[in-house]
Amino acid sequence: MPIMRKSSNCTIRCGASLITVLILISILAGCGKSPNDMYATGRTLLQTEETREEGVKMLEKFVRKYPDDNRAPEVLLAIAMAGQGSGEYEKAGDAFNRLIERYPETPEAYKGMFLLGYMLYDEQKNNDRARDVLNRFIATYPDSSLTMSAKVLIENMDLPVEEWSTVKNLSGNPETP
Repeated sequence: MPIMRKSSNCTIRCGASLITVLILISILAGCGKSPNDMYATGRTLLQTEETREEGVKMLEKFVRKYPDDNRAPEVLLAIAMAGQGSGEYEKAGDAFNRLIERYPETPEAYKGMFLLGYMLYDEQKNNDRARDVLNRFIATYPDSSLTMSAKVLIENMDLPVEEWSTVKNLSGNPETP
């Protein structure tokens, strides 16, 4: 009989320890944070190079937990731009694409689609994909303030910047037909 008591005491103590560990893990993982806390912490951590990765992780949790929060599109744009800024173009592209797919009617999706096209052109040197994204941008947002920029970029994409028609026109050297 004493052996069973000792065993049940161990079970009770082990169970209590397990519950304590699970509570600590959930607190450390950000599960106990409110949406406002997660958002604010993630945005703050995103601001410095040393803490950027932790900021991205926190903001990714925010988007997963609160996809209907009105800040989710802005958060995905921030994640994409952080990836782009740190040279993690695949992660940036993934975040831009999630933004465009999940929140297509938002101003952030509009910016994100243009930035994705520009990143593909400027930083990844993938003119074919950049051209596809920018053509989709023009078709989706024909009256936007960035449409002319997208058209100029597509038109001149395969030329050095100093040979772009717009640059020549601005410098007083118009193209001759």
